[in-house]
Amino acid sequence: MIRVLHVTGEVAPYSKTGGLGDVCGALPGAQRAAGIDAQVITPLYGSIDRRSFERVGGVTVHLDARDHTATLWRDGHVTFVDVPGLLDRETPYGDVDDPLRFAVLCKVAASLPADVYHLHDWQAGATAFYTRKPMVCTVHNLAYQGLVDWSWAERIGVPEALHSWEGAEFHGKLSLLKAGLVKADRITTVSPTYAREILGPELGMGLDGLFRHRQPVLSGILNGLDPSAWDPAVDAPGGKAAAKAELRAEMGLEDGPLCVAVARAVEQKGLDLVAAAAPRVDARFAVLASGQPDIVAALRAVEVPGRFKLATGFSERLSRLMYAAADFVLVPSRFEPCGLTQIIAQRYGALPIVRRTGGLADTVRDGVDGFVFDDPTPEALTDALKRALAVYADPEAMAQMRACAEAREWSWAGPARAYAELYEGLVSG
Repeated sequence: MIRVLHVTGEVAPYSKTGGLGDVCGALPGAQRAAGIDAQVITPLYGSIDRRSFERVGGVTVHLDARDHTATLWRDGHVTFVDVPGLLDRETPYGDVDDPLRFAVLCKVAASLPADVYHLHDWQAGATAFYTRKPMVCTVHNLAYQGLVDWSWAERIGVPEALHSWEGAEFHGKLSLLKAGLVKADRITTVSPTYAREILGPELGMGLDGLFRHRQPVLSGILNGLDPSAWDPAVDAPGGKAAAKAELRAEMGLEDGPLCVAVARAVEQKGLDLVAAAAPRVDARFAVLASGQPDIVAALRAVEVPGRFKLATGFSERLSRLMYAAADFVLVPSRFEPCGLTQIIAQRYGALPIVRRTGGLADTVRDGVDGFVFDDPTPEALTDALKRALAVYADPEAMAQMRACAEAREWSWAGPARAYAELYEGLVSG
């Protein structure tokens, strides 16, 4: 049985800032079901309740001219690295010593037994410095590259061979993600279309040359969805009509076609397009978003009682109710490596309205189980909304598309098999 160790900065349900946590929380379990000994290693942040964990040992690593002693805790198949004062902070990222924090995680990970190390995003990239075992590096979102001052190279032990643009250097900085990409035996992204998109300058974000060079070992494996974690029967036991009535009452919306958006208010997600397009169509809008003040302000500016309501912050309960209630779910991203929102929407019988990019292009069939538009403009989104509303006006057509959406199969079984083939090729060859 192949032993795989997933190295990650977050894993749901213990820690999560986005899709990375979801993937690392679900994929290893599907791999174990497929016969792979898949384990996970991640920091023990201060926000994680350790009271039920089992203490399983300790490791001391030397970095930045001093020793760092880590206590290892375990819950099921997840090993937590506890370094007081370094990894036990309440929030995962954003501190000036993040390069050291995640280098410690990676060096501890490299000390544990595995046949294959599976590195997830920049937080795991430094593992490439510390082991010569087979490695797979998965890019969940190339917008986050772990760029830090080059002075960290010596402090965390970047090998001399990587002290160049052909190694871990990126425009005078150290790229922790690039280190993993350069050293990994296989590189994956979280959808086939995104794997093609990053070969070009528009979405390659300065690393397109590296991806073209490493194209023979680059592939895209579409993310799955844990059906037990996203169950309409649990979140909407009374069905869509009851969920819609509940959401309308909570958010003060009138009856009519309901469009929802659940996303971070950042440029990538295209919520500014929603703010521009919403006043142009006759529909109701419920948006749950937080992030950039200018995007939140744009959404707030188009609020109309009964027709458009913005909720800020994040509420797991409200987000699930919104999926259950929605007729349409808006995902107008400027780029989207994979995206789970559109897959969740389909499972809940809501038709996604998405831009043709990354995993959105791979998961939504225009006019069959959702609606797809090309240009990241208010006009293009407005046209897609009008097409969707025309279908809504035809109950038979709407029911047919909903049935197609609900019939899509997005379990992790397929991705688990695809990763298993990568691992087997590395171990056998």
